[in-house]
Amino acid sequence: MKRVILPVTLGLLATPALAENMEGQIVINPAASYIKFDNDRAPDEADGFGLGLEYRFGPNWAAEVAAFRNDGDARTDVEQLKVDALYYFDPRATVQPYVGAGIGHAEFDSPVPNLDGGETQLNLGGGLRFNFTEALSARWDLRGVYGIDDNDTDMMTTLGISFAFGGDSAPVKVEEPVMEVAPPADSDGDGVTDDKDRCPGTLPGVAVDATGCPLDSDNDGVTDDKDQCPDSEPGAEVDGTGCVGVVEKVTVESIELKIQFASNSAQVQEQYQSELQAVADFMQRYPDVAVEIGGHTDSQGAATYNKTLSQRRADAVKDQLVNRYGIAADRITAMGYGEEQPVASNDTAAGREQNRRVVAVMQKEVRK
Repeated sequence: MKRVILPVTLGLLATPALAENMEGQIVINPAASYIKFDNDRAPDEADGFGLGLEYRFGPNWAAEVAAFRNDGDARTDVEQLKVDALYYFDPRATVQPYVGAGIGHAEFDSPVPNLDGGETQLNLGGGLRFNFTEALSARWDLRGVYGIDDNDTDMMTTLGISFAFGGDSAPVKVEEPVMEVAPPADSDGDGVTDDKDRCPGTLPGVAVDATGCPLDSDNDGVTDDKDQCPDSEPGAEVDGTGCVGVVEKVTVESIELKIQFASNSAQVQEQYQSELQAVADFMQRYPDVAVEIGGHTDSQGAATYNKTLSQRRADAVKDQLVNRYGIAADRITAMGYGEEQPVASNDTAAGREQNRRVVAVMQKEVRK
């Protein structure tokens, strides 16, 4: 009678459970077995049962000692004892494929003379382990079994339910949550964070010290951003602007000396000495004031010539201030602008007369 053990579909697989192979775990593997003998052997097949004891060295590697007894046709019985090494490819999966290889010994009890006796066997193959829980699983295994003594190769498959116990799970590395701490705020953007800023609300661009307060470089009690006199002498009493006393600004934005020239002339006429005297008096009263004398022409004649003529007019006024009124020459700059800056139309004689002029610009801050 020909008997075949077929793999079956287990209903428990409908609800897979994740299991993990653990170091030190022991697994008991009872199983039904089926052998298809080599064509050179007299029996065709055999089936039976066996028991394996598996020890796991880690998640992937395990060793198994197993014994099987199989009853074959032609009244041939086979008893096998083997030691295998197993490697699981995915030791944490519900379905775990593996490969296995080992060595063992088989005893044949058969009326066939050349089959009766023992032989050393090598096996190579693999299988699948189906995990239902951490302790319960099913295993299907398929091996090629090579008999060294008889040079025969049999095929052997097993199917069974396994029971696991013991072992230690691999430590699971718990990632500590990284707490992102927001950097301290700097609301006024002065480079000093709010937790250290003793002067919040500093205006943009104002230089501050380590406490976030505006600098007071001359230590007069008025911060630099408000100090109009940043170089006050130590101990001086200053006002709210950081200055000693009241500041008075005297500004001569544009003094027209009312010096006009005849066409093509650079001679200063005597009637304009009062305007020169006013400039000289101002400069003598404020010795630190410098002045620019600007000479101008109308548009008649070539522009290059007018440039030279305007310079001669400015130089003539400077000469009057230096030689007649005693003003130092290094305080006066004479500049000729030619016809470039008219104040009236050059289309009329009156307009051209106004354009033939000299202008002086002075500015002075007076501190009382």
